[in-house]
Amino acid sequence: MLAAVNKQRATGGLKPLCLNKKLHAAAQRHSNDMAAKDFMAHDGSDGSSMSERITQAGYDWSAVAENVAAGQIDVAGVMVAWINSPEHLENIMGDYTMFGSAYAFNKDGTYQHYWTQDFGSGDAEQCDGAPTTKQETVVTPAPTTATPATEAPATPAPTSGDEVQQAPVTPAPTTGDEVQGEAETTLQDATQNVEQVEAPVTPAPTTVTPA
Repeated sequence: MLAAVNKQRATGGLKPLCLNKKLHAAAQRHSNDMAAKDFMAHDGSDGSSMSERITQAGYDWSAVAENVAAGQIDVAGVMVAWINSPEHLENIMGDYTMFGSAYAFNKDGTYQHYWTQDFGSGDAEQCDGAPTTKQETVVTPAPTTATPATEAPATPAPTSGDEVQQAPVTPAPTTGDEVQGEAETTLQDATQNVEQVEAPVTPAPTTVTPA
């Protein structure tokens, strides 16, 4: 996922992001929560906001943002959805230095696949991994419960006739003084009799100063 994000940032001449374990932990917490409770939103099932989860993970931030999505079966698919959404793309191309992402799977969930990207900047924080633009694909068997995946899980496409619903691709709340208005887009793609439906793409707020 980090490689895909940095590849997109490079198209705009932007510096690559580096991995931060605290941002990854916050993202994993949220993906696991969405998979376990079968929902897709920026607020957690416990009422936590994006900035609260990142703070609780120990990240001392000056700016943070989050992208959320559900239903896309692999990194390539979810990145296309985010890139095609102006609000999500704004977070990917934002003025951040660090990144953490997570994926969770629940075969009994409405969308099955649950994704979170967390972006951040903080003078007191450090990179836990060098920036990378080399794309790796890790084949991850579909678990029965929400399971973390730090790299793009390559998940087999459903068999013919199966339906995979894709939840709203929700843009990272960029925590800031303004909360962007909501935009809704429906993306549909059908391949080999497999219907993939993406829910409305809903922008998330962006935080530029600690809440």
